[in-house]
Amino acid sequence: MLPAGAHVALAGRIGHHDLEDLLILPGAAWAYGWLPRRCLYTPLRVLGAGDRAVALWVQALPVPGIRAVVPFSEIAAITLRADGTRRQLVVTGHDGRLPVRYDAASDVVMNVLIRRLRRRAAGDPAPVPAGYPMPASGRSVLHPDLLRLEPDDEIAAVGQHGRAGRRTCLLAVTPRELIIVRSLGSARPPGRVTDWVYVPRRAIEEAGLESDSLLLHGAGLDLRVTLRPGRAAMAASAWLGQLTSGHDRSGAGS
Repeated sequence: MLPAGAHVALAGRIGHHDLEDLLILPGAAWAYGWLPRRCLYTPLRVLGAGDRAVALWVQALPVPGIRAVVPFSEIAAITLRADGTRRQLVVTGHDGRLPVRYDAASDVVMNVLIRRLRRRAAGDPAPVPAGYPMPASGRSVLHPDLLRLEPDDEIAAVGQHGRAGRRTCLLAVTPRELIIVRSLGSARPPGRVTDWVYVPRRAIEEAGLESDSLLLHGAGLDLRVTLRPGRAAMAASAWLGQLTSGHDRSGAGS
C-alpha cells in the first residue's frame, strides 16, 4: 500500500500514470566505506513514472515529499550500476538528477520500469550506422535483447564483448539510444561491476573524438567514454554525424 500523501504528491508532478508506474522501494541500510558499523540509510521511497516526468517521493524527515523530478523531455542519460547485489539507478536531467539505490531482489520490477523510462525518454527513431552488426551472443554476458527497445531494432556495436569473468567495454547505437556498457571485477559476489549508460539520441547535441575517447554533450550532460580497442574509436568517429543529426527531434514521453 502506498504511504499516505505519496500518490497525490506524485500525480501532480508526473502526469497521467497507471498503478504499475508507481514502485515502492522499502527502507534499507547499506554498508558504507570500509569501517565497521558505518552505514548509509535510505528511507522508504516511491518511484513514479507518468507521461510527463519521473519523480521520487521519500518518507524522510523533516517532512516526507518529492525529492527529485526529471521531465522526460530533459533526460540526458539513464545510468544503472550493478555491483554484487547492490544496484544504483541515476536519471540525469538538464537541471538535476534522480538517484535510487535498491537491492537485486527488486531487479525484475525495476528492469521493467527502467525500460519504461527509456521508452518515454527516447525520441523518434533515426538511422543506425551500417557495417557494425551486433555479434551472436554465444557465451557473451551481453545479450542484444538488453539493448533493444523494440524486438526488431537494428544495433550497431563495437568494443569488447566480455565473457564471464572478463572485462566488457561496449559502445552500441540503436534507432533511439546510444548505449555504453562497461564492466570490471569486483570484491563483492558475483565478482563483477557493470555500468549501463543509456543516452537518448535526441539529447546528444555535440559529439567528438579526442584521442581514444568519445566526448558527448547535450541536455546538461558531459560524458567521456574511453574506447578500446582502436577499432571502437574509429567506428565512433564514423558515427559522429549520425549521432548529432537528430538531436532536435521531438517525441519524448511517448
